[in-house]
Amino acid sequence: MKIHTSTNLAFITMIFSALLFLQSCSSKGGDPSPADQMKAILIAGSWNLQTVSVDGVDKTAVYTGLTIKFTDGNFTTTNGRVVWPASGTWQFANDSGKIITRGDGLSITIEEATASKLILKFNWSQNTLGPGRTTSVKGENVFTFGK
Repeated sequence: MKIHTSTNLAFITMIFSALLFLQSCSSKGGDPSPADQMKAILIAGSWNLQTVSVDGVDKTAVYTGLTIKFTDGNFTTTNGRVVWPASGTWQFANDSGKIITRGDGLSITIEEATASKLILKFNWSQNTLGPGRTTSVKGENVFTFGK
């Protein structure tokens, strides 16, 4: 039996193309995107403040009792002061799921996110005072939350 080289080449090319097609189909419907994975972590319940630092200085006492709850495109807080309004909107800045843009334009970097720990970092541009108290501190704010 005589086998033609061009027939073999066409057959091998067809098999290879089919495998590539099947691989691309399975990856599209497979694992969630990084942003989807991050969103699942964020919206999985309320986050309770553990620590806050501003430019490396502990400011946890300013935000005593702060909690935040993310939902699909919204958030609510308690005791967030000026920095964390009682409610607002959010979205990812890109597909990486590492930067949140709030509805007020504040850009927040997600430094770490696991099922039990969330670290958010952003630059706040002003010091604000309330009745006898500081309600926000200017500088690089790093909030660490837990469950």
